[in-house]
Amino acid sequence: MEMKRALLVVGIAALIVLSIAGVAFASESYVISDYSGAAQQDGTTIVDNSTTWKYAPENPGVVYIAVWAPEPYKNYITKALVEVVRSQGLKAVVVNDVSKYDLKGRLVVAFFPYTEWSNGVLSREVALSGILYYSYDGDAKSIINATRAFDLSKDAISTFAGELCQVSSKRMVYEHIVNRDCNVAYWWNLKAKVGKLSQANPYEMVANEISSQLKNFLLSDNEAK
Repeated sequence: MEMKRALLVVGIAALIVLSIAGVAFASESYVISDYSGAAQQDGTTIVDNSTTWKYAPENPGVVYIAVWAPEPYKNYITKALVEVVRSQGLKAVVVNDVSKYDLKGRLVVAFFPYTEWSNGVLSREVALSGILYYSYDGDAKSIINATRAFDLSKDAISTFAGELCQVSSKRMVYEHIVNRDCNVAYWWNLKAKVGKLSQANPYEMVANEISSQLKNFLLSDNEAK
């Protein structure tokens, strides 16, 4: 009899512990990525009076934003990027075809072609992989050409980011643009996990993570200029 009571007490205690753990797990939320980083290329070309050089973009007070990602990621990322741009006193203009705005204003392109999601018993999860491209010069041609030939993989994404900035820098020299500024942040499997009892929105969480990197780029630009 005593043994049965002891087992009953142990069983109840175990259920309580499991219930508490389950509630805690269902209430948590976090953002994490398997692999992330950033590449940067900036500088000014020293020129002489024998050649005609110019500065870009035409209007640095305008930031053109394009988000190349499936819905609903596109909507959340666009909203987050626009808010960051406006918070820095700049005009945000959302576009689809960035080729029309080459060197017209600053350019931001969020390119996230791969996404995943899962809906478990205690939590739901969303994830995406790709890059955030920011060009103070407004170089649209380089990002268009690069993404057409882009083979996304964990091993290649950091190399792609660095090469993209190098290509943009070379183009600025070829076009006789004095300044050349390119920033690329990248994430592989940027994941937001939200417990079912949490009020957090996983799409907003990954969008805010991406937009926070844009804010860093803009603040860095403000300090440099």
